[in-house]
Amino acid sequence: MVPWLSFGIIIGLFNNETGVSIIFSWVRFFFKIYGIEVRVENENDTSDNLLGCVFTLLSQNSLLDGPVGIYAIPRPFKGIINLEYALIPFFGWCMWILCWVIVRQWPSQAKSTLSKVDTYLQNGGNIWMSIEGKRSENGSLSQFKKGPVVTAIRAQSKIVPVIICGTKEVLGYGKYRIRPGKVVVRLLKTIHTNGMKYEDRDVLLSQLIALAEREVPKI
Repeated sequence: MVPWLSFGIIIGLFNNETGVSIIFSWVRFFFKIYGIEVRVENENDTSDNLLGCVFTLLSQNSLLDGPVGIYAIPRPFKGIINLEYALIPFFGWCMWILCWVIVRQWPSQAKSTLSKVDTYLQNGGNIWMSIEGKRSENGSLSQFKKGPVVTAIRAQSKIVPVIICGTKEVLGYGKYRIRPGKVVVRLLKTIHTNGMKYEDRDVLLSQLIALAEREVPKI
């Protein structure tokens, strides 16, 4: 892992797309050697254009949710993560190459990053975000944040709700032993934000909460 990811990180500093390809090759190899089978179920019509979308993870239960999610969503993409996550050795460093990092203590940096996100979405790039912002210890839903909703409304982009099933059994909260298993990534029906304004954020958030309560597997 270390030489492979180190090579991807170094290359990514000079050529982001090549670095991303190297890291993706490691993710595929990682799944194979640990016996992790990932299946993507896209509930949208094949004619739907899943570009320029905010892919929003509705329930976060495992450290594997990140690599599984980025493996499943269409490229090009970027993610939004916080500094604490990006500082995790190797895995977090790779995510730094793949994602935009929000430094909570520096509001001006966060504002600049979010401006880049808007442009990226409007140019057809995809964004990967967790709406909970942290992993659940027991599989229950945590409080939803408004970041993904506000991001989508600001860019007038579509939201693709994402549910990942099986990662908790492969690598549970606080566990370090990875077990073979099957993981299913569900890309739910897109939600359009055309014409929505900032004032509509609570209504859209409530829609996602109701969707999660209905679709996320119960404990």
